Amino acid sequence: MAEFRVMLREALGDSPPGIPLSPRTPEQREEGLFRFAELVLNLACPDPKACSHPHCRRNVCCRHFARVAAKRASGKTNHPRRTPGAEAARYAVWVYMSSIP
Repeated sequence: MAEFRVMLREALGDSPPGIPLSPRTPEQREEGLFRFAELVLNLACPDPKACSHPHCRRNVCCRHFARVAAKRASGKTNHPRRTPGAEAARYAVWVYMSSIP
């Protein structure tokens, strides 16, 4: 995890643009988690044609981004104690960690 945090800080800087450090409302927190998920997915899958994940739609759009967008639109979660934004962030980290050779 420490290596992941260092990599993320190198890629995004200390304070990623558009993500408040201490959100004030649950809605702002959720929005920040979805933005975080998108940033991590950009690191894992910068180009759908070069994506290493076998389920990525290489010619249309990244399947990972489509899944996060669907999670945002539905607002539903599969886990009773995890918000949709937290689930999207967790998924994005999993995709990133799976894409490392």
